[in-house]
Amino acid sequence: MSRLYFGMVASGSRGNCSFLADGTSLAIVDFGISYRRFQQRVEYLGSGFDSINLFVSHEHSDHSSGIPVATRKAKIDLYSRELTLLSLGLKDAFPIHEDVTLDDLSVTAVSISHDAADPVAYIFRTGNIKISVISDLGRVDANLIQEAKGSDIIAMEANHDVEMLRKGSYSQGLKARIEGHYGHLSNVQSGEALSEICTEKTRIILTHLSQENNTERTALSTVKRILQWNSISYKSIECASQIDGSSLYAIDRDTGETEMLPKNSRLP
Repeated sequence: MSRLYFGMVASGSRGNCSFLADGTSLAIVDFGISYRRFQQRVEYLGSGFDSINLFVSHEHSDHSSGIPVATRKAKIDLYSRELTLLSLGLKDAFPIHEDVTLDDLSVTAVSISHDAADPVAYIFRTGNIKISVISDLGRVDANLIQEAKGSDIIAMEANHDVEMLRKGSYSQGLKARIEGHYGHLSNVQSGEALSEICTEKTRIILTHLSQENNTERTALSTVKRILQWNSISYKSIECASQIDGSSLYAIDRDTGETEMLPKNSRLP
């Protein structure tokens, strides 16, 4: 198949899951939702995959709670850092240190700052196509920016608006954790990082928006303003949601051109 497809099933504090698929293989990032919901969301992708690989970013339940059932229901190869696999009690899995290659797909695990055992972001490459999935981190370092730079699609956390968080109902301890170096990215931090990563071809998906301390309108307006201020061009921008995930993106392997499709579009 000359096209590659990327989409997010769910994004937020109640569950996260995204996927990358072609006609023969399916790569999943995190499984913090029910297997039934995953099936309902991606059944249109088809069922004839020769391989299914699941990459786990870290052990927190909103990224991992569905793994036990998923691995019972389907033949799935698991990949993550050793400490993450140990934290989740996952056996018969594959530790990933930096890079792993599966057929023509290269996957890079990049260390990030979050209050978990050994959390990572994932950068997927095939041919000249790059897709980055970056979430649950308190700051963005130079190494992560370098790895993600020039992504065709980037799913980037924009968790909170700082003023909404500070004026909100969370305890002071929780507020400090979220704003800390091992917490979550604010809209401003996300916009600043994207300003260093994006090119005119990049399609942006803002992820893991807080239901208490952010809104889609606030996240989009803040990030767009920062990108405009820094004179950064990009192809498109949207917010992924807890219920509906993101649009489905189709990427032409030959030209690198991307197209946004309705969420339930069927693969040809």
